[in-house]
Amino acid sequence: MQSKTWKILVFAVLTLSIVSFLFLFEENKIEPRLANVPFAFWTGFLVTVVIVVLTFLASQFFPHQESKKQ
Repeated sequence: MQSKTWKILVFAVLTLSIVSFLFLFEENKIEPRLANVPFAFWTGFLVTVVIVVLTFLASQFFPHQESKKQ
């Protein structure tokens, strides 16, 4: 189950990265604004936060164990 969850999280991060660069971050797109912050900045910030959270979750479900050194 851990391996399946980890793969889903990896797929989500890759998909979010590709979609954000293909569709969200367009050149010269500043509208809509959110509290006078341009579109590219607040969507970039949101995408970054989501990727950090997904990376943290993926680290919890990483399927491989470290070898124990004795």
